[in-house]
This record gives sequence, structure tokens and C-alpha cells, in this order.
Amino acid sequence: MRIVMWVVLTLSIGLLIAAAGFIAYDRGYAEGHSRGYTAGSIAGAGSGYEVRNPTYDELMDFIADDRTDDNEYQAGTYTCVDFVADLNNNAEQAGYRAAYVYIEFPDNSAHSITAFSTVDKGLVYIEPQFDDEVRVQVGTSYAELNGYEIPDYDDTVIRTNLVW
Repeated sequence: MRIVMWVVLTLSIGLLIAAAGFIAYDRGYAEGHSRGYTAGSIAGAGSGYEVRNPTYDELMDFIADDRTDDNEYQAGTYTCVDFVADLNNNAEQAGYRAAYVYIEFPDNSAHSITAFSTVDKGLVYIEPQFDDEVRVQVGTSYAELNGYEIPDYDDTVIRTNLVW
């Protein structure tokens, strides 16, 4: 009977230690993961800015507050490239890292948007003219994929290039 009690006691202690280890691991992983989201920043290459990848919620709050979409498109004067430049500059000033996205279409036409690498939802594309979260997929019409009016040219995405 003593041997059985000793075995049960030893197994119980072993299970408690194992359970404590799993709990500690989970807590440590969760805390490290959370801290990595908020504390992970890189120095902005001599720009005087500290930039980091935002969380998705931080990005959506920033986009909602940013006024770049209030600007008016003016062919030849203020185009998609200018919208992207303004949004990306505003993002940097807010402390967020943003990418310039160049989207190529057939017939040598192109479009520019912004991308953010969010720490919790990955790469998010933003159409800065409208503050829309958009999708980009090679071989697919950009307008059709995002619910925009179909243009009078072929806007099938043939290639994209992200510049951080």
C-alpha cells in the first residue's frame, strides 16, 4: 500500500510540475509576443524618426485620422504617387513603417498604393485616395477585385513591387 501511495504521490507531483511548466511557457510566450508587437521598432536610418510595424488596429486608427484622402486627384499634378508619398510621410511621422507599392498593368500603365506590415495581421494594402483596405493579386483586375468602377483600360495586375 505504501508503494502505491508513493507512486501516486510521485506521479501527482510530476503532473503538477509539468502543468506549471506548460502554464509558464504559455504565459511567457504570450507576454513576449505582446511585447514584440508594441516594443519592436527600428531606428529610421538617420531620419530622426523611430518607425515600427503597427498592429492592425493601430493602422486602422491612423488611416481614419489621416487626411490624405481629403486631397483632390489632379491628372498630371497630384496623382496616385502623390497620395502615396503624403500617406507614407504621415505614417513615418506617426512612427509607422510604410511601403510604396508599384502595381504594373498591361500596356505600360501603373498605379501606386501603400502597404503596411502589421504585426498581427500581416501585409495590409491601403488605397490612400479613399482610405480603403484593398487586395492586390497578380492576374486579376485591381478594380474588380476591390469593388471599384472598371476603368476603360486593362487593369489586370501583371506585377507588383514593394519599396520599404
